Formats: sequence, C-alpha cells, structure tokens
Amino acid sequence: MVEALRRGETVRIRGDVGGRLGSSLGVDLAKFGGTGGPIETTGTIIVDGDVGPRMGISMIRGSIYVSGSVGAPLGNVLEVESDLSGYRRYVSITEVLETGCRILLPNRLEDERLVLKDGLLRETLAARNRSDRRLRVEGDAGMSAGILMRSGLLEIAGDAGRNTGVLMRGGRIVVSGSCDDFTAAEMKGGEIFVGRDAGGYLGAGMTGGAVYATRGRPIPPARAQPLKGDDVALVSKVLGVTSFQAMMYRRFGL
Repeated sequence: MVEALRRGETVRIRGDVGGRLGSSLGVDLAKFGGTGGPIETTGTIIVDGDVGPRMGISMIRGSIYVSGSVGAPLGNVLEVESDLSGYRRYVSITEVLETGCRILLPNRLEDERLVLKDGLLRETLAARNRSDRRLRVEGDAGMSAGILMRSGLLEIAGDAGRNTGVLMRGGRIVVSGSCDDFTAAEMKGGEIFVGRDAGGYLGAGMTGGAVYATRGRPIPPARAQPLKGDDVALVSKVLGVTSFQAMMYRRFGL
C-alpha cells in the first residue's frame, strides 16, 4: 500500500478502517533515508466505509476519500470540495497552507490566512509546514501541534495538547490558553507563546528556540529566565497583554 501511494497510484479499501489511516502520508521520511519533505506525486486513498480516529496524522500530501464517517480526533487534515460523488475528500492542512485549495465553510482561506472554525479537534496541526501563511484555530488543538514545523504562524485560541512544538525547527506557535506536558520537546528553533501554563517536562531534549509562558516546569538544561526589555515588548505584542502583565511571564530555553 505504501509503495503504491508513493508511486502516485490509487488504493481502494472496501470496508471500514481503523485509526491513523494515512499517517505521515506524502512524507519522504528521513528515518528511511528520505529528505523529510513532501512527495508531490503521492497517490489517493478511497475508503468505502468508515474510518477510525486520527486519520491523517502528520500527513502533508495526497488525498483521502471517505464514503462513511470519520472518527475524532482528526489528524492534520481538512475537508475540501470533493470531485468524487458520494465521498468526502480530505487533504493535508499543510498542503492547503503551502499550495491552497477550495475548502468548505465554516472554515476559510483568505489571503495569507487559513481559519478553522468547524470546532473539530485535530492533532499534529501544521505538521512540517514550510509556508509563511498563518493558521488560526478557533478552539482547542490536540497533541503535537506544530510538529516539525519550519515556518509560518500557528494560532490556537484555546488550549493545546501534549507535545506542542515537538521537533519544531522554526516559525511561531501562539496558544491563548494552556499546554499539556512536553511542550517544546526536542525543539530546535522557533518560538512558542503560551497565555497561561506551558506544562511539565517543558523543553525535554531541547537544543534551540524559546518558550514564553507564565508557568512551566522545564527539564534541564532548559531553564526559566526572567524577561528582558525586548522580550517584555515581544510578549506584550504577541499575546495582547499590557507591559505590566508581560513582566509576569518567563522565557524558557537554554
């Protein structure tokens, strides 16, 4: 199945499918000697039935068509206009950010911003994103938001699950609420701003980048540091708080 999809072929499944269908679909995985980037010729999966939760975890290319229901939470996928009667079509949010696509309301793609307003919980949002576009989630995000993200801005109006910014290379994540544990795990670059608590085991294996939050429990060598003048101004601007409120934040990094 994997090799057929890599060759750009269509795989049809007649019946129901379990969870994590299309995990890392369209990724030339580095662990198998690949580049870590997209496989632009990735094929299509068609399911005549239902699909379990976390469909499209870390997916960046290809299409998945489903005739039945899709379990929650979703992976890094978004329903778009379907060209196959009787099926709903899903593509990677990362691909929408990088190349554009005709998406369905209430979600919107406007200028340089994709806004998700459908209230669906998703995991691995903006996985491996290299676009400078902005992704805004009007609600909560699941685990591993911004995993391997390289560029762009991911805004989460609510809370985020564990592993936010895991393996992040660049770009910026802004979480208005709190994050679960292991924020910035193995982070290499970029910035994460958290309105409240960044969680425990913060920065485990971190080698670069920075996290700004009111609270967090870092793992050495990551440590909490008071904000300097420029950092206070930055936190105030990004999170929309006063300079006095910004002084209550800490910078977590090396």
